[in-house]
Amino acid sequence: MMPAKPTPALPEPASQRLSPDSTLIDALSCLLTGGLAAVAIDDAGPAPKFLGAATLLKAWQAGLPAATPISALELDSEAPDAASAVGADILIDGLPLRMWLKRSDGVYLVVNRSFAEACGRASPQDVIGRTDLDLWPRERADAHRAEDAAVIVAGQPRTWIEQRGEGADAIWLETYTAPARGRHGEIVGTVGVTCDVTERMREQRAAQRSRKKLADVLATIGEGIWDRNLVSERISHNRHWCAMLGLDDLWLNHASDALLALIHEEDRDRVSAALDACLDGHGTYVCEYRLRHADGHYMWVRDRGDVVDYDQDGRPRRMVGSIADISAMRTTTQALLESQIRYQQVFDSVREVIFQTDARGRWQLLNPAWSEITGHPVDESIGHSFLEFLHPDDVSARREALMPLVERTRDHCSATLRVRCRDGSYRWVDLFARAIVDADNALIGTSGTLNDVTSRVAAEDYLRLTASVFRHAHESIIITDPEARILEVNDSFCALTGYTRDEVIGQHSRLLRSGLHEPAYYEKMWAALLRDGVWQGETWSRKKNGEFYAQLGNISAVRNEAGKTTHYVGLFSDITDLKENQRRLEHLAYHDALTQLPNRSLLADRMRMALAQAERNGTLAAVAYLDLDGFKPVNDRLGHHVGDRLLVEVARRLQASTRAGDTVARMGGDEFALIYNGLEHADECQQVFNRLLASIAEPAFVDGHEIRVTASIGVTLCPLDGSDPDTLLAHADQAMYLAKQSGRNGFHLFDPERDRRMRAQRDAQTRVESALYHGELELHYQPKVDALTNQLSGVEALIRWKHPELGLRLPGEFLPTVSESRFEIELGKWVLSTAVAQLEAWRAAGLATRMSVNISARHLMHPDFVPHLRAVLVAHPALDPGLLQLEVLEAATLEDVSGIARIMATCNDLGVSFAIDDFGTGFGAMSSLRKLPVRSIKIDRSIIHNMLDDEDDLATVQGMIGLATAFRREVIAEGVETPRHRQALLKLGCHLVQGHGIARPMPAARMQRWMRAYATRH
Repeated sequence: MMPAKPTPALPEPASQRLSPDSTLIDALSCLLTGGLAAVAIDDAGPAPKFLGAATLLKAWQAGLPAATPISALELDSEAPDAASAVGADILIDGLPLRMWLKRSDGVYLVVNRSFAEACGRASPQDVIGRTDLDLWPRERADAHRAEDAAVIVAGQPRTWIEQRGEGADAIWLETYTAPARGRHGEIVGTVGVTCDVTERMREQRAAQRSRKKLADVLATIGEGIWDRNLVSERISHNRHWCAMLGLDDLWLNHASDALLALIHEEDRDRVSAALDACLDGHGTYVCEYRLRHADGHYMWVRDRGDVVDYDQDGRPRRMVGSIADISAMRTTTQALLESQIRYQQVFDSVREVIFQTDARGRWQLLNPAWSEITGHPVDESIGHSFLEFLHPDDVSARREALMPLVERTRDHCSATLRVRCRDGSYRWVDLFARAIVDADNALIGTSGTLNDVTSRVAAEDYLRLTASVFRHAHESIIITDPEARILEVNDSFCALTGYTRDEVIGQHSRLLRSGLHEPAYYEKMWAALLRDGVWQGETWSRKKNGEFYAQLGNISAVRNEAGKTTHYVGLFSDITDLKENQRRLEHLAYHDALTQLPNRSLLADRMRMALAQAERNGTLAAVAYLDLDGFKPVNDRLGHHVGDRLLVEVARRLQASTRAGDTVARMGGDEFALIYNGLEHADECQQVFNRLLASIAEPAFVDGHEIRVTASIGVTLCPLDGSDPDTLLAHADQAMYLAKQSGRNGFHLFDPERDRRMRAQRDAQTRVESALYHGELELHYQPKVDALTNQLSGVEALIRWKHPELGLRLPGEFLPTVSESRFEIELGKWVLSTAVAQLEAWRAAGLATRMSVNISARHLMHPDFVPHLRAVLVAHPALDPGLLQLEVLEAATLEDVSGIARIMATCNDLGVSFAIDDFGTGFGAMSSLRKLPVRSIKIDRSIIHNMLDDEDDLATVQGMIGLATAFRREVIAEGVETPRHRQALLKLGCHLVQGHGIARPMPAARMQRWMRAYATRH
C-alpha cells in the first residue's frame, strides 16, 4: 500500500546533488523531501553519477547500516527514465524497517506502514500531520523530541539502542536519526529509521556471560595455565603458575627462551622433541620433566597443551596448555615401586605355592611356584576355581576341610589333595588355608600355601598296593618284572588294548609300542626309572587291532627292603580323545577356518623362522601382502557363499604357486600374506610375483559363474627391511596400496624413498589429465527437491571418471591426486563449461532448472576465474545466469574471506549465485554468513546422517537452520537417505533436500528422463 500524501506542506527540496561521502540516511532524506526518483552525486570523474531510489532500496533491503557511505554502492551512470524509475512512495513502503520524516517542529510528514503499525495505527495516513505527543505516552514523546532537538542542534546523526520489556519478553530497538536538509542545506527536520536488533543483543549478552564463566573457571583451576605465541615466541601465564614456581609477576609474560633456562638440562631435549612432534601434527603435547623453583630446587611437573590457531598456510601460530606439580606423586610412586619390587622378589622365590582366592574358591593370586609344580601358567589359571584343578576324588575332602572356615568355627584348615598338572598328571599337595573376612566376620576369601608332597604320597601308595585297588582302578594298570615282562594286567588294560589277559602275560611290554616314538624316547624313560624309580608322561601305543591310542602314564618301581627293584607298576589313562581335541583346537587357533591356511598367529611364527633362516644362510625372504581386486562386487552380485568359494580357490592357487618351505596365510576378508624363503636377489621377485599374478588372473568357475579377479601385491624384503614381523607386514601393506594406486593387477616392492612416492604422485596426476583428454571424464547430476511441495528445485553437477579398466570412479578417488596442481584449474574450467552447456541444453528442451557446480577455492581465487565465467555465460546468451549456482566448501572460504567475498560479489553481478558446501564442518559458520554474499548453505551429509541417532548432531542441524534463517539464507540438506530424515528436516524448517533417498547421481540423458518422469508424477 502506498503511504499517504502528507497533509502539511513538505519543506523546500534540498539541492538535488549529494557528495560520495553522504550516507544512506542522507540520500533517503533527500529523495523523500524532494519527492525524487534519483539524485545526482558530486564526483570528481568526467561523467556524473546518479543514485536511484531503486538502488537505495536494494541497499536497505540488503541490511546495510544507515551510516553506510553512498560511495559503497553501485551507482548509475545516468538518471532513470520516468517509466522505469522507482518513486518515493515505493521507496518508503519497500524499506525493511521503520522509517519517518519530521519537520523541525516535530510534525510527521512521511512514515511507512511498519512505523504506523508500531504506533498502533492502521495506516500511515493516521500518523501524517501528528506529533510524538499525539502518538506516544508523555515520557516517551518527550524523549523522542529531545533526541530530535539534539540531532538538529548538532547537525550530526545519532544512533542509540533502547530496551523494551524485561526478561524473556525483552526486545531491543536500534534507532538512527539524521538531520533532514532543505534546498540550501539548512536543517528543516529529522529523518530516521528503527530496526529490531533483539537477536544481536542477545547474542552479545550470551557471549559476555560465556567470557565471564570462562574467566571464573580459569581463576579457580589449580594448575598453571600458559598461552604461547609461536610467532612472537612469547609466553603468558596465570598467577598460579608463578606461585607454583615461587616467581614474581614479571614472569606472567616472558620470552620462550626464558622458560628453557628453568628446565633441567637433562630434560630439555625430551621437552623439545615432544613440542616439535605436536607442532608437526603428531598429537597433543604431553611431557613430564623437572622445573627449577625460585629457591633452587627442582620439581617434577606434567605439562600438556595443543595448537589452537594456524595461519592461512596451515602453520601453527598459537598454543595453550596447563602445567601441574607432580613431585609428590612421583615420590610416592617411586616408594611404592621399591616396596613392590622387594615383595615380588620374595613372592617369586618361595618354592611353595602362595595363593589367594575369593569366597567361591577362584584364584586371585598365585606365585610362580604354581607353574613349577603343575605346569599351568599363572596367567591362565587366575580366575579359575581351585576345584577345576583338583582330582575328582578330592573335591569332597576339600569341601570338608574348608567347612570350618565357611562356618567361621576356625580361622585356618589343612588337607592333603591332588592337583592336575598341565600334562594331565596329578601331584599331591598339602593345603594350608587361612580365612579372609570382612568387618562383619563374613568369609570373603582365603589365603595360604600348597606344598608339593607327591614323592611322599607315592612312597606311601607303593606300600598300599592291594588287589582291590588293582581290580577296581579305572586306569589301565600293568605290572612287570625288572626286565619289563608282563606279570599282570587289569580289566581296564584289556578293554583299552583289546588283548586278553592270557595273550599278554609273559610277553615283553614292547608288544604295545606304536613305533611313533624314537628309541631315545624309551631310553630316557628307562633312565628315569632306574635313576628315580618313577616315570610320568604321555606315550602313543598300539592296540591289538593295530589302532593307535594316546595314554597318560605313571610307572613306579617297587623295591624290597634292600632297595632292589622287584616290580614295575604302570598306571595309564586313555587321553586319545583329549589329544585329538587338543589337536583340533591348536589347528583352529593357528589356521583360517575357511581356507585352512595359517592365520596371523601362525604367520608371525613363520616370519620369525624365515628371518632367522635368511640371516643364517645369507639369503633374502620376501614378505608379501596380497589384496584381491574386484572381490567386493563378486560378494555383492553373487552372494557371500560364492565369494567364500572363490577365496578357497584363490588359496589353492596361492599354495600351488609356492614351494614346500614357503608360507601362505589368510589375513582376513580377501587379504593374504605370503613368505618366500631362500631368494638370492631382489630381482627374483619379478618372476615370482608375475607368475603369482597370472595364476590369480585366470578365470574361476564357481556354481556355474565365470569369475575374474586380479590381485594387488605389496612386497618387502628381509632382513633388508628390519626384523620385526609387524613392521614387515605394515610395509608390505603400504606397498600393496601403492600397487592399487598404480592400476592394480601388479606388485610393488616397498621403498621408503621420497622420490619414488613423488613419481607415483606425478604418474597419477598424468593419468587423470589423460582421462580428460581422452573423454573418460563426465558429469553426473543429482536432483534436489522441495520436500514441502515435491517440486524439483535444482540439480548438482558431480564429476565422475569412467575408467576403462577400473570402472566408474568417484571424485574422492582421483581429485586429491590433482589437488593444488596446475591441472586443477584446467579441470575446473572444463567442469564449469560442461555444466553450463548441459544447463542450456535442458533449457532448450523445456527443462529449465537451477544447477549447482562445485568450485575449488584455488580455482575461485585464480585471476582467470571471473573472465572465464563471463565468457562461458556470453557463449550461451539465451541462458538465464540465475539458474547457475557455484558451491564452495565452507573450510575453503575461511582462508581469505575478504578476497572470496569480492569475487562472489562480482559473480553475483553477473547473475550467478553461491552456496556454501559442507556447512557445519568448519569453524566459520557465522563468519561465512555475515561476510559472504551467498544465497544458500548446504548442511554436510555427515551431520544429517547421524541426526536421528545423535542428539548433538540434531541440535547442530537445528542451530544451522536457525542461523541461516536469521541471515535470510536458503538451506539445503545433503545426504538425505531415508523418509525419516526427510520428515525430521521438514519439522525443523528445512524443505530443500538432496541425497540417495531422493535419487543417486546419474548421467545427463538419464537425468533428463528422470526430470520428465518426476514432473509427471508430481
